[in-house]
Amino acid sequence: MVPLIAFDKVSKFYGRGEATIRALDQIDFSISGGEFLAIMGPSGSGKSTAMNIIGGLDRPTSGEYRFQGVPTSGFDRAQLTLMRRHMLGFVFQGFNLLARTSAVENVELPLVYRGMEHRERRRRALLALDQVGLSGRADHTTQELSGGQQQRVAIARAIVTDPAVLLADEPTGNLDTKTSVEIMHLITRLNRENGITVIMVTHEEDIAAYGRRLLRFVDGHLVSDEQRTAEVQHAV
Repeated sequence: MVPLIAFDKVSKFYGRGEATIRALDQIDFSISGGEFLAIMGPSGSGKSTAMNIIGGLDRPTSGEYRFQGVPTSGFDRAQLTLMRRHMLGFVFQGFNLLARTSAVENVELPLVYRGMEHRERRRRALLALDQVGLSGRADHTTQELSGGQQQRVAIARAIVTDPAVLLADEPTGNLDTKTSVEIMHLITRLNRENGITVIMVTHEEDIAAYGRRLLRFVDGHLVSDEQRTAEVQHAV
């Protein structure tokens, strides 16, 4: 079976000569559909660079990144935008919601970019909010929501397009412990029940433990690729 995502000797360098920074150096891995994968590593390890390449936000200096078996090196900017718009959902540490805008309008935004008719995008946005447990907060602005509720809105916005992959960059970084657990239970449920492939960057071991697979990066190298057993994986 063709992997959903594959890195084949992917490298990413910044700068030239002695000032060259090797953010990624000859990285190989593949991800199958339906996986829940956590990526860890210290600052500057390459984990965020790998996430940016997966998300079509950056390109490798060398090597090949394939999505659904298709090399992305031949994609122009418009094709990368279409890949992000139709296949990927993004969740960020800082929520990235529009201020003074209702929850449902924030969730609708990716569908606006698709040119979807208002009634249908409103229906889908309300359904996504219901999936994350916020059906009663659709008309509340972001200022009227707690941090955990704002992250739920961000997750609803990420899944409203029915993406193949959810990319979560430190999704609990701005949340307290109790709210972090709630958000991770939600992401785990979306992975298990909806079949969304989850790729999550985190620096917290207890958050990474929710994944069924763990990649560790150090100094631009992939140093370990660990499958979690049911006993090792976080109980949820």
